[in-house]
Amino acid sequence: MRKRRLSLFLNHKLQQSKLSTLMVTCFTAFNLLLVSVIVWLAYQSFSAVTFTEISKARLALLNESTRRGFDFITGVTGTAYSLASNRELSSLLETKGAGRLTQIHQRREVSKILDHTVVVSEGITSVELYTDAFNGVTVTMADRIYSVDTMADASWFAALEHADAAWVPLRENESGQSLIGYAQRIFDSRGGTVAYVLIRLSRADIVRRFADMPMVLDGQVLLVDTAGNVVMQMGDDNLEVNPGEGSSSIYGASEIFPSINVSTNAAAAVESEPVVDRAWIQEHVEHGEDGFEVVSGKPDGAQLVLYSRPAMLQWRLVQTIPVHTLLSPVRQAGWQVLGIAVLGLLFSAVLAYLFVWRIVRPLRQLIKRMRQLEKGDFNTRVQLSFTEEYAHLAYGFNHMASQLTELMEQVKEESRAKREAQTGLLEAQIKPHFLYNTLDMIHWRALDYEAKDISRMIVQLSKLLRIGLSGGRLFIRVRDELEHARCYVSIQSERLPFSIDYQEQIDPRVRGCYIPKIILQPFIENAVMHGHPKEGKLCIQVDMRESESNVPPSKIIICLKDNGQGLPEGWKLEETTGIGIRNVHQRIQLYCGTGYGVDICAGELGGVEVTITLPRIETEEQLNLWLDGENE
Repeated sequence: MRKRRLSLFLNHKLQQSKLSTLMVTCFTAFNLLLVSVIVWLAYQSFSAVTFTEISKARLALLNESTRRGFDFITGVTGTAYSLASNRELSSLLETKGAGRLTQIHQRREVSKILDHTVVVSEGITSVELYTDAFNGVTVTMADRIYSVDTMADASWFAALEHADAAWVPLRENESGQSLIGYAQRIFDSRGGTVAYVLIRLSRADIVRRFADMPMVLDGQVLLVDTAGNVVMQMGDDNLEVNPGEGSSSIYGASEIFPSINVSTNAAAAVESEPVVDRAWIQEHVEHGEDGFEVVSGKPDGAQLVLYSRPAMLQWRLVQTIPVHTLLSPVRQAGWQVLGIAVLGLLFSAVLAYLFVWRIVRPLRQLIKRMRQLEKGDFNTRVQLSFTEEYAHLAYGFNHMASQLTELMEQVKEESRAKREAQTGLLEAQIKPHFLYNTLDMIHWRALDYEAKDISRMIVQLSKLLRIGLSGGRLFIRVRDELEHARCYVSIQSERLPFSIDYQEQIDPRVRGCYIPKIILQPFIENAVMHGHPKEGKLCIQVDMRESESNVPPSKIIICLKDNGQGLPEGWKLEETTGIGIRNVHQRIQLYCGTGYGVDICAGELGGVEVTITLPRIETEEQLNLWLDGENE
């Protein structure tokens, strides 16, 4: 029920709307839908392509940052190698057979070499030396020289059992600055191990390598080790060392490190949870390749996670950037494109309105002319338009107006003819009762004088007049019309000097049909008065039958022939001056239509042949329909 009411409401509104409004609305709605779909698809495709390209560029930058950030490895290994190949250091470690004071002096010199190395080497926290060469010497000043026994239990010492040098994991010292180290054997002149040098690197040393790369620090950057542990978290101008645990070929045993902020302003560290967890990192970095992926379902929205190729330490950087931050320029460009599309849509709506107005203007002109036509101005016309369809409409309207003008003139002419015919008929009905009584009195007076021929003529004349007047009716039956013709022939036979042979051949099916009255007598009168032969008798033949055509409506064909003198040369029905024949033809077309009437031509054997075509009207109801149609 609601759908039906809505449909009726929409139909009612559409019927009340103007064509121009509907066309502009439909055009604008279609353009709006089309532009929306195109802009949305273009934005989606452009965003996808731009996002992919930006992600690839960011990944390449992250790989470059990883490579540059771990360049210090070469410097650390070079420092360790320079210490191991320092002959002065090697000679100072040769303490066998030296006295106590000599060993103390040698230890101080070794300590100076280690301190000098720390000073001249950038990014190194400390350099420690493990040797048994000075076990018998007790010193009062703290230095970085320890006995080999102190490192025997260290987790990283096992890495040197099968290698001359190795990167080793370190426990934090008391300052909390140690992170990893590089251990190197020092050999004596005989090839034996005389000492172990350990170069320590602090968190600040490693983080400082990335401080000059602000592009990388856009978003959140994680420094992860081989096992996927988050070693440090950097971002928002802060470089934070997060708690990490696990073991790897570098990181070693499980440890918990306090967060240490090493930003340039030395502010307090701010804890924040990484976007990706350890399981996600291990799953994506286990193959040693780089890549990127969008991680959704986070509080800050979707995040782009990029992970670089591992560096020499098998550590890598993992960067997370909010997608909305990454696509903010694309979004701005999208709004600009949308604004341009809206302006284009408004401009197209204006053009559509002008175009529709141009199209609808001929229709409005046509409607204006139709209203003038309704008011009776049949001389109004429509100018031909520039399009074929409107030209057809304009031609049809102009043709219709011309036809209406002609029909109005025709109706006026027919009305005038009808009034004239009725006036003539009324004039013929001059006091019929007085005429009938007078004729009846003459008839009886003739009988009194035994003038039977006069009496017979009076009776025929009385019948002739009664049938001709017929109470003012316009149609009579065929039998009455034939009786009227016979009465006229009988009267004329009494008064003319020549005889008349009158014959009838009537189809019994048409005797009861209705036909206009007094249509035979004028043609018989013409044959008698103007066409009788010079010698012999006048023959008049009347044939009446139903038309053999199967095309409705049915027709009655009346054929009247004579053997008279025929038609004058060049005679035409339209140009005849006779009142009777023209009156019959006009009455038939007036009452029955233009498809019926009289046709006169010369007979095949001489004389005249008259053909009258009439509609077949059998009942009073059919006759009333014909008369009502004529009256309309």
